[in-house]
Amino acid sequence: MIKEDLKIGFIGAGNMASALISGLIQSNHSASCIMASSPEQEHLNNLSKNFDIKTTNNNVEIVNFADAVLLAVKPNMVETVLREISEDVSRIDPLLISIAAGIKIQDLESYLSSPSRIIRAMPNTPASIREGVTAICANEYINEIDENFAKGLFACVGEVAKIDEKSIDIYTALIGSGPAYVFYLIESMLESSSNLDLDQKEKINLIAAMISGAANLARASNEPPEVLRRNVTSPGGVTQRAIEEFEDNELKKVIIKSMEVAEKKSIELGND
Repeated sequence: MIKEDLKIGFIGAGNMASALISGLIQSNHSASCIMASSPEQEHLNNLSKNFDIKTTNNNVEIVNFADAVLLAVKPNMVETVLREISEDVSRIDPLLISIAAGIKIQDLESYLSSPSRIIRAMPNTPASIREGVTAICANEYINEIDENFAKGLFACVGEVAKIDEKSIDIYTALIGSGPAYVFYLIESMLESSSNLDLDQKEKINLIAAMISGAANLARASNEPPEVLRRNVTSPGGVTQRAIEEFEDNELKKVIIKSMEVAEKKSIELGND
């Protein structure tokens, strides 16, 4: 849980910032203790209207307001923003949390003029409906209170896991990008459903509900996924025939290879 009077500032007011603010408000965090900045006045107007939070066009004002500052800008803007607020960060020492994709902790540190408490976080897109998964990793200056705050914040929009930064690339490949793989599966199943006499929206609902139900069963069960699969694969039945086709086409190998190349791409992007 996060103290309701802890002041939280967002630099950036895009979709992920909005999702986190929504999660905080729904978790009864005081709107008067949240402030967001953005050069896009329309974004600020929407946040003010929807959540009644404080807004500003001045990033330095965020630092002077907040106990914790979330950096929610595009990766190419991170250096500019951090250098802009560096002097105030050094003076006030707020907790800094970056959700900018691909920006390493050592890079964040290099843009500041003094050692700072920094957490790097990677939420995925289902955070927008409070069903996300977020990985967090931290630098050496973080204390237990800071870590618990970050966990509490991202718990407002889903599951949270602390990982070593060295694992961030495989996390990105598996979890960060994972929703796109599920959407791809839904696309593929829709394309194969032409003989199912239902409208498109109903098909999407059924397929999505099936995936959600299977995923929840995997979470609730003590059995590994392999056993769960075997439990619903009757010998000589429909499911077995589909699984055989997967195996004949080495689908598992394709998935494993895809994760490997996605991890490699994440590493390359982080080194750019």
